[in-house]
Amino acid sequence: MPSNPLLHFITKVINLEDIKVINYHFITEYEIVIEVENKLKVSQCPHCGNTTDKTHQNHWYTVRDIPLSDYQVLLRVNRRQLRCTKCHQVFSELLNFIKTRRTYTKRLATKVIKEVLETNVESAAIRNRMTASEVETLLKEQEADLLKEKPLQLKKLGIDEITQLKGGKNYAAVLVDLETRKPIALLEKRNKEVIAEYLSSLGLEVLNQIEEVSIDLWKPYKSLIQEMIPNAQVVADRFHVMKQINQELDERRRQEKRAAVKIKNRKKREEKLAGLTHSKYPLLKKKENLNDEEKVKIHLLQKVAPELGEMYRNKEAIRDIFESHITSDEALYKFLEWTETAYKFFPKSCRTISRWIDEILAYFDHRTTQGIVVRGAFRRKGINQKIKLIKRRAYGLTNFNNFRRRILLSWYFCS
Repeated sequence: MPSNPLLHFITKVINLEDIKVINYHFITEYEIVIEVENKLKVSQCPHCGNTTDKTHQNHWYTVRDIPLSDYQVLLRVNRRQLRCTKCHQVFSELLNFIKTRRTYTKRLATKVIKEVLETNVESAAIRNRMTASEVETLLKEQEADLLKEKPLQLKKLGIDEITQLKGGKNYAAVLVDLETRKPIALLEKRNKEVIAEYLSSLGLEVLNQIEEVSIDLWKPYKSLIQEMIPNAQVVADRFHVMKQINQELDERRRQEKRAAVKIKNRKKREEKLAGLTHSKYPLLKKKENLNDEEKVKIHLLQKVAPELGEMYRNKEAIRDIFESHITSDEALYKFLEWTETAYKFFPKSCRTISRWIDEILAYFDHRTTQGIVVRGAFRRKGINQKIKLIKRRAYGLTNFNNFRRRILLSWYFCS
């Protein structure tokens, strides 16, 4: 039997809260079994809340843990069954370091998942002396645990989309808790029926507490929210409004460039092309983010293509409205002014603003936006940007369930 000082030392080394080592032995040159037990003798009955220390029976089983130096560690754990002295129900004690019915510790799961997301299943399996099948099972179990959890504190919901896997033809729906900045669901299709099915699964308790839903400018999303979450305010996402304006601006730039190529006078043609060439990104950038070279490019472009320069000023003007700390009533007046002057340049965007004006103005109440989805949520990258990064790392991943698994696990274990 090992000495008490040695067992105390190993207890310190494995560093599991409220757990002490009572024995250990080597089963191979590189594998060690460490026998542990809970220091806490009293547990709370999940049925009536009473505390008890009355053991009904011991239940010993073995689980994997993170390695110690070069040794693979197996923990022999006693998860006691206790009998409540009040309601007489039998229950298993909770152990903080391992979930019920799991064959590995929580910290090993975290380690393996991070390694899979950084490399692949095969590499993570080799590092942890597991089979690829065991790693896949671990990933599926962890995903299942996440999917069981309902977003009980959800107040602000964002619904967006992303092209799934390769090709960019099919869209997946991304549902995000805008306050916690984490996705709560990734659905294989973005259609109304699929999203409605997921929202129904949340239950009325969750749906009734949602105060705002930020969406892109897609009418089926709007009608779905009005049907299923009638108490929530629908907010048109400002970044999708700006996206449409930028698309119209860029289309005009391309038209100007095509027309410039046809100019017969060589000097005028070269002068105009010089102003238009490499102007796309300066045109789409915020004016305060332009570097000196880009400022020169904008100035030159305004000379050779004055109407395009006017469109750029209008684009910045509406962005200034969104950036202003004003009320929705004040914003309404500014939008009416903007659409009146900008209609000849942005007819599609002006008509969209007219159709969605109530939802656009709702943004000014609480400044709710999907900015964390399309940009700045994770290390200054948005959720969609991070999803794209995961797709690139997936090396041709084509199965949607595996794709969704990577997305969800990435947020909850690597963010």
